[in-house]
Amino acid sequence: MHIRSFFVLATIVAALTVPAALAAPGGPVASASGGIHWTIPLPNAFGVEVVNQPLAFNARKYADGSVSGRFEYHQIVEGTSFDFNVDVTCMNVYDGNRAKIGGVVKSSSDPTIAPGTFAWFQVFDNGEAQQATPDQSSLVGFGDEAANEAFCNSPNLPRFGPWDVQGNVQVQP
Repeated sequence: MHIRSFFVLATIVAALTVPAALAAPGGPVASASGGIHWTIPLPNAFGVEVVNQPLAFNARKYADGSVSGRFEYHQIVEGTSFDFNVDVTCMNVYDGNRAKIGGVVKSSSDPTIAPGTFAWFQVFDNGEAQQATPDQSSLVGFGDEAANEAFCNSPNLPRFGPWDVQGNVQVQP
């Protein structure tokens, strides 16, 4: 990863951090955060080349079941750039290292994805050792609230992917 790209992603992740005063009592029981990007060449299962699309996220789940956090996603489709800012509404950790995160789109520069639409993804924290497998992520999916909740509450692996990412994923069960 280029130093500039890493700095920009680290800055976004830091900005997404929820102040302690806003956190639910007792602190989080699970969390996931990271600044990543991935490149997926053709051919692939969905027939679209994915080139250096960044995702920054910070999500927490508390003992009472409430969640907090945000994620920001930048997507390029056929040369056009789109940005999405999402407030986390659900998050679950599976298998100790895999987090499923979803939320409601608060702002979007894509006219086909209006605010109020839901977005979700899952990430895999594969460790920090020099010989560790790279961290991984599914792509971001979009839909309605029911699909978002079903996604977060299902232990299923991604339909497409996961793909290796550049950057760092941290999942704490």
